[in-house]
Amino acid sequence: MLQRDYFLRLIEEFYAAISRFLVKKEDDLEHDKHLKDLYRQYVGDYNDLRNLSLSETIAYANEQWKEGERMDKLNMLAELLYAEACFKANPLGQMLLEKAYSLFDYVEENGSTFSINRRQRMEKIRQELIKRT
Repeated sequence: MLQRDYFLRLIEEFYAAISRFLVKKEDDLEHDKHLKDLYRQYVGDYNDLRNLSLSETIAYANEQWKEGERMDKLNMLAELLYAEACFKANPLGQMLLEKAYSLFDYVEENGSTFSINRRQRMEKIRQELIKRT
């Protein structure tokens, strides 16, 4: 119970940090550094996770993360990919949006928690992908 409470607090802290990241005005190098720190703090190594395919990401999650935290961490990873995509030009931005959408979709299909925010984020990504193509 105590461990679950800690993890729920970590999720709350993550969403506060990602919100600050999205509104913060920084130069590109600072933005990238801050993003890498968020990856490291909440989900793992930036260079590993950002460059994995969906199936590789799921395999990584199964190996590295506890079962009770897995879907939440995949959702956090999708949020980080989305946040980075918001600041990157195509083709990288589009690729990150597609990866974020795929992860959100995986969590939606395989997770046990209903989230209106996740569904809204998925719709926002769909619209952004239409604009970028």
